[in-house]
Amino acid sequence: MPSKNNNNTTIPLESFSLTAVPASTHNIVWSPDAELAVGCDDCVFIFLPEFSSDPLTSGPHLEVPRQYNDAALRFPSVEHRHPELNRPLFETVKQEFPEFEYVPGGGGSGIITGQGSSMNHCVALEWSPSGLGRMKRSALAVLTGAGALTIYCEGASDGMNTSKIRGRNPRSLRPWIAVWGVGAGLLLPRAEGHEAEYSKEYVTAFAWAKDTNDRGAFMAYATDDGEVVIVSVQSKHDSDANHGDSGLWRVEEVARFIAESPHPKLDPTDPDYSPSESSFSLSWSPWLKRGFSKTSMISYVAHNYVGFREVTVNWPRKGMVTPRVTVSAVDNDGVCLHLAPDAFVVWEDLIWTIGSSKVGRGIIATPAKAQAFEVAFDRKEPEIASHTTDECDTTYPKAKDDGITQNPITATHENDAWYQTNLSLPPNPEGGAIGPKWATEINQIIEHQLPRALAHRLDSGLASVKSDGGSDGSDNEMDDDEKSEFDAGDAMAGLDTEDQVHVNRVRIWGMTASPGGGVTAAFITQYGTMWPQRDTFAGHKCRVLFGRYDNRTEQSEEVDTALAMKKLSTEARTWEWMYGGGPPVAGVGGGIPTPTQERDKRRALKDHFEMVSRSQVCPFCDLPLEPVGTSMRCQEGHLLDTCAATGLPILAPGMSRICSVCGSKCLKLKDLIAMAPQLKEIITGEISAELCGGCGGKFIN
Repeated sequence: MPSKNNNNTTIPLESFSLTAVPASTHNIVWSPDAELAVGCDDCVFIFLPEFSSDPLTSGPHLEVPRQYNDAALRFPSVEHRHPELNRPLFETVKQEFPEFEYVPGGGGSGIITGQGSSMNHCVALEWSPSGLGRMKRSALAVLTGAGALTIYCEGASDGMNTSKIRGRNPRSLRPWIAVWGVGAGLLLPRAEGHEAEYSKEYVTAFAWAKDTNDRGAFMAYATDDGEVVIVSVQSKHDSDANHGDSGLWRVEEVARFIAESPHPKLDPTDPDYSPSESSFSLSWSPWLKRGFSKTSMISYVAHNYVGFREVTVNWPRKGMVTPRVTVSAVDNDGVCLHLAPDAFVVWEDLIWTIGSSKVGRGIIATPAKAQAFEVAFDRKEPEIASHTTDECDTTYPKAKDDGITQNPITATHENDAWYQTNLSLPPNPEGGAIGPKWATEINQIIEHQLPRALAHRLDSGLASVKSDGGSDGSDNEMDDDEKSEFDAGDAMAGLDTEDQVHVNRVRIWGMTASPGGGVTAAFITQYGTMWPQRDTFAGHKCRVLFGRYDNRTEQSEEVDTALAMKKLSTEARTWEWMYGGGPPVAGVGGGIPTPTQERDKRRALKDHFEMVSRSQVCPFCDLPLEPVGTSMRCQEGHLLDTCAATGLPILAPGMSRICSVCGSKCLKLKDLIAMAPQLKEIITGEISAELCGGCGGKFIN
């Protein structure tokens, strides 16, 4: 069925500025619930999506908040965590906590890192699959320069940290807690059969496995000793826990293997030596279900080599129990190619059936070149024998590729190919901009020109002034006094205006796609081309830019089907509807009615509470309550909200939770049981303590 979406119902995406010092690439990531995290030198910014605007009623003359307002949280990532942080993990599995003399900093076998560490800047970050954090949300993993990987999530709230904004209770991330970690002295329990001597590891890279659609999740991390460790992560949260509670976590090492290249290691003083280490060397394929097991491939980057190792997990799993995990003794496949630092692998989010074979596909970024690959799940290629890089011709890049990159990190006016896409062109590509909005914004920045003499005369702050007297919206704009003193006409008088120079270049640090793929975001810094610039604690002119895939020329079932194929959360589907041009979401903003089957199920649940609802009286005057739409009212006019799941009135403050998507209220399970003890089995079996009974969104913590 063709899409009924109208481009006019989509809220425009707005970029925003940050004052920060980026320290690594791949530093912007979206969670499965559309929360945006941005990693900088010594901190991480987290932005929460804005769902309060209805795209069907918002218009150009109405006040429309952008998709992200002020940062919900900015927390430092540089703290060296004490090993005691992981003591609860050992208590959960009833293992003895290893006692040793802890010295902050240092880990692994490196000559320098084994003795000390850097300022512990943020190296990489990634959200977990949904379900590990409170209210079935995600946890955030942050890798720092000390070789430590720390997991953060929301703690239980005291309910006092929300305030009214535009009539809504905004969600807060406080308290934000470091729940566990690994590396740099942080030790994890090891599952039975995987016991080994503990050491102070240095974590170089990590990756969460794709969502297993079941209990818990898996993570892999790499060490500087060339090992890859697989960790099982499970959690359990009490929706009524005390303030600051981080939940019960069961985290265990379940497998470990050597991730080595068939190429011998070279001494750094060897003339043919070139570094190929990567902080993004690990990646998981989608899961393939086979009978009572699920299989995934882990790709790892080694010295001029990418290996693919099969990991199998027995299914179904029981909650908070050690899973059975099997790792192949050798790689299923591998490929030799010249790799530079920070090479990475990206898997396609789909497993193909080719003949009778199941195949995974993806891209290897070297990182200057993008090379496609495919790996069969049910076939092992012959093991690659040990050989030198001269034999496979991977010591140096191919001569024909010199000076050519498919993956630029800097956009300048001289680099016409900095943006490339494999999306189909619109019918009339000359009639408008090609590509997402963020690409257009970058192009406008780098194409800005000034007369040469004027560009040299102005300092770096004034060089961003546009010829029409406007500004580029950066943080280094002129203040009012400077503007009054600067007369563009006087400055241009007597200048050769035909001799123009480009005054800006842009560094692209990271890109990410929203959970449904309808929106992309880019984290950039803007630099001047006329004057030398340096990093300072004051930060750079950083911006987060957004773009939406414009499918106005392809209003077909293909776009909606691709979105529907993904098992997205209500938050993710609402984001795609509001900002990415996706289909409407049932129960949110009046977009489309709830499907008949789901509506009948909810109606049947409310019917169980019909008699209980009739027996309720007003808490102010003790008069009977009568339903009025989605509320209840007594004869004195006292109006009470009702529970979206059961239809019962909410009689007092603190009895309900608020949905972060649709704003509906639902009674807490303990209060429901107190009001209808005879329906306890139905309440505990059919009503969620974390999800809204109206739209399925997650509650505000």
